[in-house]
Amino acid sequence: MDITNVKALFFTGTGTTKQVTERFVQACGLPADLFDVTPFGAEVPTCTAHDLAVFAVPSYGGRIPAPMAERISRISGDNTPAVLLVTYGNRAIDDTLIELADAVSERGCIPVAGCAMAAHHSLMVNVAEGRPDADDLAVLDACAASVVERLGAAATVRDAELGTIPGNRPYRAFGGVPFHPEAAADVCVSCGACAAQCPVRAIDPAAPSTTDIERCISCMRCIAACPVGARSISGGDALTAARTAFAEKCAQRQESYTVM
Repeated sequence: MDITNVKALFFTGTGTTKQVTERFVQACGLPADLFDVTPFGAEVPTCTAHDLAVFAVPSYGGRIPAPMAERISRISGDNTPAVLLVTYGNRAIDDTLIELADAVSERGCIPVAGCAMAAHHSLMVNVAEGRPDADDLAVLDACAASVVERLGAAATVRDAELGTIPGNRPYRAFGGVPFHPEAAADVCVSCGACAAQCPVRAIDPAAPSTTDIERCISCMRCIAACPVGARSISGGDALTAARTAFAEKCAQRQESYTVM
């Protein structure tokens, strides 16, 4: 196969999935276009048979983030080979990979590899600190090299297509997150940066110090986007207790791995 370009789409809250995507693309050694599809209404590309499409998401309760499913529904592929990257906070990816594979397959992309990358948890911030580390990134680099080699040796994309993909159908239920970011009204300068970056329009640009918790998916993008540090995750003692319990549950190191 003649692959001439990489088109990488990533959904990221605090930036880790972006960093993983950039590292993978760099390891591919091909010209690349990167698309941050996190913000609401983000541009998505058309992918050709000569592109390598990369789809990168954090695992949200073992599922792909709902906004990413919407972004994928707007792409167009042409038997485009696709790599699926999933970051996860040292617990498990559950059905994230198979759901992502199903979503991109419906849009004309053919999954040829998957990679699950252990990463610092964006909500339970005392879990998987420092991940991905050097060992994780070595897995990612090896995945990229293998994908490029396999596609170069394949006559058609179907020759490189993934067989068994881990996960279950129907996908596990996702009940949401009980903790949400909020803004300190006395610190917020109403610049609207958080509203512009929110993937689900949970922040009104006219009143950016408030958050619609019915829409909010707790991706933490608004916290990362705030230039004055006005936003933080709410929860008090309940959040502290949840973080402690989750850290105990996920104390054993989980490794990054590829699916080929």
